Amino acid sequence: MTKRKYLKKLKAALKGVPKREREELVAYYAELIDESYAHGKTEEEIFSKLDPPEAAAENYLRERPTLREEEEGGHVRNAAFDSEKFVLRILAVFASFNLAVLALASAAAGYFLATEGVFDFFFSFGLLVSGHAAIFFAQWGMAFVLFALAMLLVMLTVFLVKALVGMWRAVCGRPFDIKFMKKGTRCTLITSCAMLLGGALLFVSAFGALGFDYKNLAVTGDIIDHEQEISFSDALTLEADGLDITVKRSEDETCKLLYRDFPEKPITFAYADGKVTLNYPENAIGLMDDIGVLWRHGLLIEVLGGSTRDAVLLLPASFSGALTVKMDDGDVSIADMVYTDLVISVQFGTISLENITADTVSAETEYGDIIPENVEADTVNAETWYGDIRLHDVKAESVRTKTGSGDIALQNVTCTHATVSTRSGAATLENLSADDISLRADSGSVTGTISGSEEEYTITASVGTGSCNLHDRTGGSKKLEVQVSAGSVRVEFTG
Repeated sequence: MTKRKYLKKLKAALKGVPKREREELVAYYAELIDESYAHGKTEEEIFSKLDPPEAAAENYLRERPTLREEEEGGHVRNAAFDSEKFVLRILAVFASFNLAVLALASAAAGYFLATEGVFDFFFSFGLLVSGHAAIFFAQWGMAFVLFALAMLLVMLTVFLVKALVGMWRAVCGRPFDIKFMKKGTRCTLITSCAMLLGGALLFVSAFGALGFDYKNLAVTGDIIDHEQEISFSDALTLEADGLDITVKRSEDETCKLLYRDFPEKPITFAYADGKVTLNYPENAIGLMDDIGVLWRHGLLIEVLGGSTRDAVLLLPASFSGALTVKMDDGDVSIADMVYTDLVISVQFGTISLENITADTVSAETEYGDIIPENVEADTVNAETWYGDIRLHDVKAESVRTKTGSGDIALQNVTCTHATVSTRSGAATLENLSADDISLRADSGSVTGTISGSEEEYTITASVGTGSCNLHDRTGGSKKLEVQVSAGSVRVEFTG
């Protein structure tokens, strides 16, 4: 027997042992044989005293502990069963995902503080110059609190990174040790806690001097209320940008437009030939104008002056003409009115309609939801590219809904013709009553209930990938067509 043959047989006998343990045991016997050679022993003497390779492996496997400790640079390594390593791998993967989310949040918070936050707070020093010391100190107390929280968030992220690295090292069978509270780290932690406590005390003290009224956290005394009277005949068009528009019934027979602004950011108003133009100046002013507003009013002027983004159009109760609302950026809410034609077109914003009677209702938005409720019309058209459409208690001759990416829900909708079309989203029906129904979905499910019995409908159902509980049938006086490329169809009849 030679050293090479002995170690080869030993390694083969340890085939089921983890590679690291196998190599360590083989190395142990190799060192033992080398020491015997060094003491002048012959191969016959050496291998006669050693257990045969198979017996040595069998003894090791029998005595192999579940958890063994090894000294490696003062660290203790866990060499547990593979099942425990499997659990550790799962935890490490889960922790990695959550850490990635936390890192993105930390990066976003850091970017905001480094750009918007520092910039805005620096230029709010004008409050101190203009004698508004309490507002200045309240805002800077808030800044200290936010900065301290950001520092603590960064420290937590660093700690989790170190813990995660340790977990992965344990998975790989390597030693690890988390040394988090170093001297510099302790100083940073103490500084962050001091800033947090000091900023909170500064904010509470200054806020108390302002009467604990959040409206006093910025200089807003020069906000101006505007009331513009409008005269028109049978049609009115309202075009706006950067504002949220509410249309409702006035208490008298006058037509008015109500909005608010302040001198540094005046809202432009124009009216001619039945067309009202109202624009918020956010995109029209430059950097120096923004700095001037912050310098004179403080950081929170944009928050507390949020009412300057709201405009209200009051229409007389006797008005029953056509109304067109066109928006680039902003929400539209219309309630309790009667029209011949109601047309709303929005690029970025949500459209809400409630208690509306009209010949034609058309609501279109590229990015936003459309929510008609209690609407009665000959034709109702709702179309959005990115957003949901939710119709509730709608009566019409024709209802057409279409969305590119979003869900469509029809609840208690009564009509003659109903068209539902979505490229990526689900269609949900609840008590839909119609003579001619077309349901189309490229990627999404179609579920819900239709009023009436199945025998009343001639059904055509086509599903590319997915299940369908409808079957083609003829003989019905009503028509139901369902076409789904990828998704399931589960439609029930209530009759």
